[in-house]
Amino acid sequence: MAKSNISEVEFQLRKLLVKYSDLFAYHQWPSEHERWIELLFALVTRICRKPETEVRDVIEELDDLGLLDVEELSEIPAAGGHIDFNSTNARHLIQVLSESGFTKEESRNTVLVMHEASTSLERHHDGKIQKYIRKYGQRMIDELSENFSFSKMRKHDVELAFTYWLQNVLNMPVNLKTKSTDAFCERFKVTDEKLVREADRMDVNLALLDDMILNWLVQEKKQQKDKTS
Repeated sequence: MAKSNISEVEFQLRKLLVKYSDLFAYHQWPSEHERWIELLFALVTRICRKPETEVRDVIEELDDLGLLDVEELSEIPAAGGHIDFNSTNARHLIQVLSESGFTKEESRNTVLVMHEASTSLERHHDGKIQKYIRKYGQRMIDELSENFSFSKMRKHDVELAFTYWLQNVLNMPVNLKTKSTDAFCERFKVTDEKLVREADRMDVNLALLDDMILNWLVQEKKQQKDKTS
């Protein structure tokens, strides 16, 4: 019998995603992949003359067809500022774009900009759009003392409050590091760093992850109380 390659932490995160899927409605970007798709949409709106509603429909179709994976886009053969439009992925992209009314030039430029965006993301941020965004969210937190001062709050509490605020107003994929997260990590014998890495690998927004873990902890405490009562 074949053994599952799913790690314990991935299994627990999958359980959270299934159990607390109703929380997705409160998060604009429950999946970090959707942020990547939105970036591609924004880029393509500056390339073609089609109405944005039509551009979005095309981008969503390409995504549904599995053609917008960061790694696969970055692996389209390229040399000297030119890409191989006859390669499998490029050819499939151009076919859909052409059938959707993109001109030949618009189709080729669209494939090129997608390739360049994915290549840059792979090179600088491990192919994860959330790592690019988190870099600057973390910078805001690190520079708090340069912009705000509070006489009755500890530095740790200020950082926690601003991290929570960034999650709420910007859906920023920054790590809140709450007591509930600590309890989850202790329960499943995983470090906070590994939990974040796994969430990134699965493209789970950290703001959503914090909410799911908080719900998990509330339910755990309730179950323990019911057992002892």
